[in-house]
Amino acid sequence: MSTSPESPSSGSSQPAGIPDGWQVAPDAAAESAPDTVKRRPRGGRRKLAGVAVIAILSVALFGISTLISGNNRASALTGHPEVLREGCTWDKSGNYVQNCKVWSKSQNKFVIVQIRASNGSDNGIYLLDGMRAAEDRSAWTTDVQAAKVYDGSTDTTLVMPVGGASSFYTDWDGGAGDKNTTIKQETFLTDELPDYLAANFGVSKNNNAIVGLSMSGGPAVTLAERHPEQFKVVQAMSGYYQTDNPLGAAGVFASQTMVSNYTNGILNMWGAPGSQRWTDNDPSKNVNKLAENGQVLIISSGNGFLTPSEMSKLSQQDQISAIALEILSAVSTVLMQLQAAQSGASVISLPNYGGHTWENWGRALSDGKPHVLDALRNNPPVTQKVQLVSAAGSPDPDGATKATQAALVAAKASPVLAAADLADASGESSATASSSEASGTSTDSETASSAADSSATDQATSEAPAGAAADDTIAPTTPVEAVAPSAPGTSDVPTAPDTGQSLTVIPNAGSSSAPTTTPSR
Repeated sequence: MSTSPESPSSGSSQPAGIPDGWQVAPDAAAESAPDTVKRRPRGGRRKLAGVAVIAILSVALFGISTLISGNNRASALTGHPEVLREGCTWDKSGNYVQNCKVWSKSQNKFVIVQIRASNGSDNGIYLLDGMRAAEDRSAWTTDVQAAKVYDGSTDTTLVMPVGGASSFYTDWDGGAGDKNTTIKQETFLTDELPDYLAANFGVSKNNNAIVGLSMSGGPAVTLAERHPEQFKVVQAMSGYYQTDNPLGAAGVFASQTMVSNYTNGILNMWGAPGSQRWTDNDPSKNVNKLAENGQVLIISSGNGFLTPSEMSKLSQQDQISAIALEILSAVSTVLMQLQAAQSGASVISLPNYGGHTWENWGRALSDGKPHVLDALRNNPPVTQKVQLVSAAGSPDPDGATKATQAALVAAKASPVLAAADLADASGESSATASSSEASGTSTDSETASSAADSSATDQATSEAPAGAAADDTIAPTTPVEAVAPSAPGTSDVPTAPDTGQSLTVIPNAGSSSAPTTTPSR
């Protein structure tokens, strides 16, 4: 009996359905294999297809999360000094310092910034260079190893902008030098660079310190005064702080001319000497802002006597320059210390010695480190203060200070009454004294303690709405226990006269012993 060719027991090497004597290519043989064999590659293809689907979904979800998170990239990149950021290169000084190119729209160029990331905090320390700042690397990496002073244990991000020679780290009104170079250092340091640091290094925009020396010592203080929301503490070494005077202007002109040939800087930087722009950028004339905002000033200078180490490193000409410049700085520093103390600012004076050298400033950087770190970690960020406006709607230049003082006076003058006492007083009396919403001037002239207060009260009373007596009062309809009496509507109160005096109003509960108006002076 012949065996069927389809029978598995036929012993034929040919696949089923293929007659003997035919040669079959291996691929074709595989395709003609029994069903049990052909299902295996199908199962493998299904697995591969499933993996591909999962991969595609993962990529899609990652893309969606990236779009949703927006600027959350900064928080994910906070710290990690060992991670080289995109577009940056490692600096040859080591210590995880990387050189990053940051675009400055205001100056239409890239600015190199040397950065050492923290280990996880959002603290930042800006280190400004001196008058002869180079264009390739900051002296804080070449002359002083700042990343070794503020090592990984300090958990801070070091920010060392490169360049800025003779710029005074400010926004110039005009172009600098023969090339009419645009200089907008203040805009870069306080607007453009913070955005880059937040997005790539997780540095906070309001938890920073700023350090300056020599030419940048005064500007560092000015930047802190002008941008308290960004800088909580400032350290200035061997700086010059009284620039808004003929001697200071002459010093600015001489230094810019000798170092960068900026002969037009005396006019193109802040306009003509003696103008408001010079006053606005004089750190000594605005030091009271440090006191108002609770910022810390750390200041130091050498004594002008060169150390043996400094003398061995400097030529005879440089020795004379280092002595003269540091003596001038020492005089300016003493004056600044006195001015800051008189303003009530928090000042930490560091004893130092030596000349106008990087050896001096490296020592000051180390000595000031504990104070800078203490202020960064313990001082709250400076937030935007309440601003008062005039009757015309324009901001009051001293509005923040006046608002703070008014709040302090009100807190001291206003007695604390228990709710039960207020309820009893409300039940005994049928009305409370009306008050002016604009100035809070009481209309009860019998309780005035001075002729000036009586005059202000009478004037407010004379402007009361027609039909209302000077001593008419309106009882609150809402129980005192539930809510405090609401302020009267603007249509129900007279316009307060401008007496130049801020008055604190305490609602009258109708009791004869109720507190009266307390003037805030």
